Amino acid sequence: MTFQHHGATEGRRAAAGCLAFCLAVASYGIAAADPSINPLPNPLTLQRALAFADQAHPDLALAQAEIDRARAGLLAAEAQTGVRSYLELTPARVKPSGGGGSVGDSRARLVISKRLYDFGRSQGRETAAAAELAGRELVYLDVRQQRRLEIMARFFDVLLADLRYAVDNEDMARLFVQFDKVRDRHSLGQVSDVDLLEAENRYREALITRTESEKRQTSARQQLALALNRPDDMPGDLVRPELHAVSREIPEFQTLVREALKSNPLLVALRKEVDAARAALASERARRRPTLEVELEAAEYERVIRSRNDARAVLNLRVPIYQGGEDTAAIARAAAEIELRKAKLEKAEHNLQKLVLNLVQELESLKVKREAAKQRLAFRDLSLDKRRALYEMEVQTTLGDAMMRLGEAQWQAAKVDFELALAWARVDALTGKLIQSVSEAQTP
Repeated sequence: MTFQHHGATEGRRAAAGCLAFCLAVASYGIAAADPSINPLPNPLTLQRALAFADQAHPDLALAQAEIDRARAGLLAAEAQTGVRSYLELTPARVKPSGGGGSVGDSRARLVISKRLYDFGRSQGRETAAAAELAGRELVYLDVRQQRRLEIMARFFDVLLADLRYAVDNEDMARLFVQFDKVRDRHSLGQVSDVDLLEAENRYREALITRTESEKRQTSARQQLALALNRPDDMPGDLVRPELHAVSREIPEFQTLVREALKSNPLLVALRKEVDAARAALASERARRRPTLEVELEAAEYERVIRSRNDARAVLNLRVPIYQGGEDTAAIARAAAEIELRKAKLEKAEHNLQKLVLNLVQELESLKVKREAAKQRLAFRDLSLDKRRALYEMEVQTTLGDAMMRLGEAQWQAAKVDFELALAWARVDALTGKLIQSVSEAQTP
């Protein structure tokens, strides 16, 4: 009896272990299938960060919902000329006028109908719906590009926050060393109270600046986590990317304007909306035209009467005469919609030209700043080498100030490079090339 109980216990343990193993395998499979369960890579590269741009995000979900609604509208427009059928079952008992009791008069009908021609009304609806769908898909493309721009901007913010913290931390450490030396001299009576307080004040101010930089590090990482739609997964270390785009030639303003007006996804989407409105107007005008339909019917009757038909084929031509002003109102509304969408398109084209002008001017300014930043960095690097040589010769006792100045120059150079890279990414987005350019840049 004891042996059997022991065997049953071991069996239950084995089953429990097998179940735990299966659950672990299943959990691993779910984690592998759902990237949101896996933690962010550490260190995180820009390439890996941009891979999150097409994953689940409220902006993408909203744009996709607009596409689904437009696709449903296209299906509804196409259904207007589709085949319609229904089966009608009518149980009934009647009392004939010739006398006698009630008799069964049930019947069943199968009716099939189809609109053959409506002189352009259905075609106008389908054309309008197809244009709306194409426009929504272009808006989705722009949303994808904006997601990439947002992730790039937040990624660069983290890198700059880290560099700024390094500079401010170095400055704080340098001033603390100075303050500590002044404090030692003060204890020996070599320095006045005013000099001591001045040194401490400089250190305290630097400590405040360093603390604010540390907060900006956290804030920048939180913003990047939100951009990646991973608010509960704070990024750790980031890898500074190689930015090849910063050395690109700046195009002429008019050349870039023509390219943007031709290829900008939002502008093309607005043009599709204008096309859709024009097609909708043509469809509304066709309200006043005839419609031609065919109807087929097969019927079965419980009570046989000579005047009843078991099968029927009908061709209906319906000619509108007066619609109570409904057609006039629909045409006016469709015409107003065209003017509204054309105005939106013209405004968007005007704003785009201003945006392109600002971008070209920004690129030109950043190009000058980049050359200045490179020269400043070279100067600070040589200055550090000079002070290091003096330090080795025991002429100068500290390198803190030179190292801080070099870090400041490195931060300024990185800031200009990141601004240039982001400006070029916005140029690519304006011309509908950002997704392609990012993919090419990530290709090993």
